Amino acid sequence: MSDTDVTRKRHVADPLREYAESTALLPGMSIREVMDELQRLADQIDREHERRMDQAREDSRKHTCNYLSRIIADYKRGKKWKRKEYE
Repeated sequence: MSDTDVTRKRHVADPLREYAESTALLPGMSIREVMDELQRLADQIDREHERRMDQAREDSRKHTCNYLSRIIADYKRGKKWKRKEYE
């Protein structure tokens, strides 16, 4: 989990935790209704996870391209990179 998620106190499984806490207050629900709700929450968690993974891939690609373009630009100017320092 990233630091931004921790500082926001927003976790992917929070809806599932909230539902688990609230089911004791709804004794009239059938097993089928509980299963349907759990399936809905699992689908929601999967969608959020996929969204975050897509965002992480995009961010990694962007940062890698920016890093490489800086190295290439410096190389064209005659500067060499050696362990994050110029020679």
